[in-house]
Amino acid sequence: MRSTVHKLALPAVVLVMAAVGCTPGSDSATPEGQSASEVCGGFAADPAVASALEAIAGKGASLKSDGSEPERVLTDLRKAARTPQNGKKSLLRGIPFCNLETAGDEKNVLNITLREALAVPKGDSVKEFATFYSTGRRATSALLHASIYFTCRMPAPAHEIVLVAELDRADENEADHPGIRDEQITLANAAAHQVSAELGCEKDGLATGVPSPTAPPTS
Repeated sequence: MRSTVHKLALPAVVLVMAAVGCTPGSDSATPEGQSASEVCGGFAADPAVASALEAIAGKGASLKSDGSEPERVLTDLRKAARTPQNGKKSLLRGIPFCNLETAGDEKNVLNITLREALAVPKGDSVKEFATFYSTGRRATSALLHASIYFTCRMPAPAHEIVLVAELDRADENEADHPGIRDEQITLANAAAHQVSAELGCEKDGLATGVPSPTAPPTS
């Protein structure tokens, strides 16, 4: 009788151990996430853009985009293009297009926001610490930040507006290396392209692929 009980109990123990080994949060569990080319609606699907994101997040990184609201970006910007100037104050806040962190350890990577801008900044006051790029109406990339201002004229009855795509990179991901500014502006440009296409913006002036560095404006 004891022998029978022992034989029945052993498989049960094995099953319990197997179940424990597959429990979410255990060492063998695979963090849920997406690849660089898949996150935030696939804005980084182009190989050059995906490569830029992996250079910042880590090769083959599994990413999460919790807190991203790409549909709200489109809704709010369409509303902005139909709102008179005197009613725009509440529409000038950045809207989270893509907030990224690594899956598993939830380490912040970067965030990209879109918003309407009252005007395109003038002058070259940031030339000492930023690189200028040829895309949109004004594009810069510095240590942890990149921005692209571009014009968007949606189908009538919308009026022409200026939009800005802004990228902020987390300083905790230790991604500083030669070329980081190019990678940041490439990602901001890809996000701007996706939003512009969804909105139906005409003549946005955004560069295709990887934007090229250019001289700072003279005025």
